[in-house]
Amino acid sequence: MTENKDTQTTSGKIIPGDPTDTKGDSAGHGFDKVKYIANKSIFDEGDRGDAAYLILSGKVEIRKGVHTSSPQILATLEKGEAFGEMALFDDSPRMAQAIARSDVMLIRISRDEFLRRLESVDPIMRTTVMYMVKRVRDMANEFMRRKGIDWQEWRKEDKTPFVR
Repeated sequence: MTENKDTQTTSGKIIPGDPTDTKGDSAGHGFDKVKYIANKSIFDEGDRGDAAYLILSGKVEIRKGVHTSSPQILATLEKGEAFGEMALFDDSPRMAQAIARSDVMLIRISRDEFLRRLESVDPIMRTTVMYMVKRVRDMANEFMRRKGIDWQEWRKEDKTPFVR
């Protein structure tokens, strides 16, 4: 991910039981608060996954196929939801783009910290999660293959695609 000039980073510490509390001292390194202004890319589809994010405030839109003739909005996420974690599990490129739909405040969890914490998970559970990540990737790819939205007819005034 290239550092976006529209972000601000401040060091923060997270209490594992309350990820919105940045005053605790039990997690420390590997966590940063970052702010993105509305309509700025947080990361692009195909980027290397260097962090996962937890939304403290604002909305983030997840899009797939943004460089194709039929991009799809997969989800709009809000406070308390996480994104960007899949690329950290299997070292695959980002499967989607994340865009700030409003000004957002996020907790950025570095790849190193994520993997360090994943190591403490039971190996059977870790393997199960890896299979789940693969299935989600496969389903997202199948969704893109089957879904037919004509983005050539996209209404710019309300940003609503016409479904074929």
